[in-house]
Amino acid sequence: MVFSPIDVLLATSILQSLALAAFLLLPENIRVPSNQLLVATLVSFAFGLGEILAYGTGLTMRHPGLAYVGTLVGLLQAGTLYLYAHSLMFRDFRLRPAHVIHTTLFWVVAAILVVEYYRQPTAVQLQILQRQDYPGMLTSPVLAVAIHVVVLGYLYATIRALSRFGVGIRHVFSSIENRQLSWLRSLLIGYSAVWTVSLLYCLSAHVVRNPASTRWIVGIAGAVGFVFINYLLLNALRQPALFSGLGAEEAALLEEVQAPAPAAATGYQDPVLEARLQQHMRQARPHLRSNLTLAQLARELAVSPRELSRLLNQGFGTNFFEFISSHRLEEAKVLLADPTATDSILTVMYESGFNSKSVFNTLFRKSTGMTPSQYRTQHLQARAEP
Repeated sequence: MVFSPIDVLLATSILQSLALAAFLLLPENIRVPSNQLLVATLVSFAFGLGEILAYGTGLTMRHPGLAYVGTLVGLLQAGTLYLYAHSLMFRDFRLRPAHVIHTTLFWVVAAILVVEYYRQPTAVQLQILQRQDYPGMLTSPVLAVAIHVVVLGYLYATIRALSRFGVGIRHVFSSIENRQLSWLRSLLIGYSAVWTVSLLYCLSAHVVRNPASTRWIVGIAGAVGFVFINYLLLNALRQPALFSGLGAEEAALLEEVQAPAPAAATGYQDPVLEARLQQHMRQARPHLRSNLTLAQLARELAVSPRELSRLLNQGFGTNFFEFISSHRLEEAKVLLADPTATDSILTVMYESGFNSKSVFNTLFRKSTGMTPSQYRTQHLQARAEP
């Protein structure tokens, strides 16, 4: 059997997936729910790639009884990715019997394959394989489209949950750079694009039959698989060190502040609380603490987090992250404009309450139209002029 470069790429991605899964199966790793779900995702992903590899190398035609097994197991990744995202967002996430509903696609397609393929004689199976327009898919365009739609639906739901989470934490935390899970969101957006292209090809393959074109599908699958697993490998292993998920109290607070306010509360204002907040910011300067949270500031003001969040959202027209960041930016501007200061930009960043250089630079440029270095230079030149 001769392996092409594409086959080698597919095989490499499969081995990487299984190797990472084996690492996560170690006793000290597998107890964590996110690792359990990541193992399930990696194994199902490896099976999906295995189906493509078996098709490309002709193994499927030599052993028709093994056909579609990879496709079937690969369908589990839609649900496991969805649950994996939630396990990263919430530290107390636990797998429950109700989560078995996310395997529905697997069981439905399994039933169809048993009736339409596995119970057929070998000769009929070979005929089905010869007629298939898409690697790992039965000849039914309805089934192929249905599978793609369900998978894309799961990916959309996962991306939406991650986006909503990213917006929500801005109402709770003053430092968000390690909590947004933007790497996973970017990965899933790219994966959704691939599945969308796959759906379009799947539809066109039933209109314009061109068996030779399936070879480039194998090539794309190899490239996508390699990028997907390596991107996941680089980020998934370092994720717990960056952010282990919201605890129960933090998750409850997030849900509380994200709950829709009553219609009568629109335009809510509390002049007394607003004055107390402004005074507290001037005197206590809590924004200089890089790990400041909404709950901490609310305790210092002796109000509920929801009440404080409501004041910021409707009274100030901002969220907690933006409110605190604005005070940190003003602090940084004062320090940078001081002609006697010799601190580095990085020191100014930390002294202002920021702990992320990228966040600091982005917000500073958005606020002033300049980088911190340009801002400092401009003020020094202005003071030097007669």
